[in-house]
Amino acid sequence: MKTRFALATVLLVLISVVAFAQLKPEQTLNRRAISDVRFSPDGERVAFTVSEPVKGSIRSRHIWTLQVNSRAVQQFTSSAKSEFAPRWSPDGQQLAFLSDREDTTQIYLISLAGGEALKLTSGKNAVRSFEWSPDGKQIAFLAPEAKTDAEDKKEKDKDDARVVDRDDKHARLWLIDIEKKSVRQLTSGHWQVDEAKWTPTGDRLIVSATDHPEVDQNTNRIFSIAASDGGMQPIAAPRGPFGDLSVSPDGQAVAYLGARVEGPAPHDLYLQLLAGGPARNLTGTNIDRPIANFLWTADGPILALLAMTIGGLLAFGPIGLFLGPITMALLLTLWRDWTRPETTAA
Repeated sequence: MKTRFALATVLLVLISVVAFAQLKPEQTLNRRAISDVRFSPDGERVAFTVSEPVKGSIRSRHIWTLQVNSRAVQQFTSSAKSEFAPRWSPDGQQLAFLSDREDTTQIYLISLAGGEALKLTSGKNAVRSFEWSPDGKQIAFLAPEAKTDAEDKKEKDKDDARVVDRDDKHARLWLIDIEKKSVRQLTSGHWQVDEAKWTPTGDRLIVSATDHPEVDQNTNRIFSIAASDGGMQPIAAPRGPFGDLSVSPDGQAVAYLGARVEGPAPHDLYLQLLAGGPARNLTGTNIDRPIANFLWTADGPILALLAMTIGGLLAFGPIGLFLGPITMALLLTLWRDWTRPETTAA
């Protein structure tokens, strides 16, 4: 089932890329762009972000949903500002998203049963990203600490002089309890967290973080952070820029896009065991093009990574064994099979 959703998501991305390539220049100004496609846990719904055509200097974004069986599409949010980054709760009964409808970007939660969206987080510190815990009881999010009264006064007085690095507000890792709405800060000090992903057990988060967040250096490393007390354990120090962390379904490894040397940008797909040891470059010897995207699948005992390059798809086994290319023709065949009405044996 998860493989079906994974491949369907990749196919939707590929189709959108082809469609965009066929647009005329004047059409790009009035087009709606679809991004951040997310299947519900049961596969019956799809949530995605739609960017509206530019009006003046503003391009608002809203969340839409698709009923897979009926193909019915509807706009799910419609505030005067923007909503984006839809994320299904693990039980599929709620949808969390980011919105700047009250100035700073915060996390909102809405039930599929109906009703108004509930504002989960608040304050002057805008939320940058978030992720549900596996049990659906908590949400981890990245946001800087709120501005002090003195900083607020300087901003109101138009005193916007700033010392680079020293005065920057670094993203911290926070947890919010959904039921109690209580918030805990897990990182502080010089630490800046750029990504955070839950492990399947829900007791730890795998993060990309640095305690030397100078703008002219790549000092991020991969750590494991305990959800209970924020205790950090180092896992790896990739060379050069890296990102797009994704923990394996069995919780034994993390995959990411990284650089072969110091940069300038992530190029290859790496696999790092959470127990430590050197990372494995899965694509360095087989592919001469950068990896654009990837995802895990987990049907049955076999784990696989799908790497999407500019020219196609490639499959890898659970320990990084190269399994070969996946053609667009195969994807289209699978898509036709998936979208046929299911029949039940008499």
